[in-house]
Amino acid sequence: MEDISIIIEKLRKANLTISVAESCTGGRIASNIVSFDGASDFFLGGVVTYSTTSKIRILNIDKKRIELYGVVSPEIAKDMSNAVKDLFGSDISISITGNVGSKSGDGLSPIGQVFISINFMNKVDVWEFNFNDDRNTNIESAVSKVFILLNNILKN
Repeated sequence: MEDISIIIEKLRKANLTISVAESCTGGRIASNIVSFDGASDFFLGGVVTYSTTSKIRILNIDKKRIELYGVVSPEIAKDMSNAVKDLFGSDISISITGNVGSKSGDGLSPIGQVFISINFMNKVDVWEFNFNDDRNTNIESAVSKVFILLNNILKN
């Protein structure tokens, strides 16, 4: 996994704040961040919106968009990152939605499909990954990808 302490230092030096909206990773991104002393200086908060209902209720994701695109989609990942950015007022927001296995939770997305969205200063990017391991390995791979992507964005 990417050296998270380097990412934390980049956030601190740039005086940037961050928030997360997690689905398939169940809070592991936030957990990695808050394992560092002083995380409250830059980490404004996160939500685990594991169910479709929680995405609608907590993040105000439009139910019609979920029905149109599916909960595991680039569109919903983008909506989630925009919503959590608005919720916490952070400079950077990260969202993740996916199907890590062992069966398809939505009946639509293939097992291993994950979408990560990062909103950095109102520029939103979305990436798709397809992992082919067991559930826990897929989750760890997804978390690792988040930190790799965030590190790459902070290099710019």
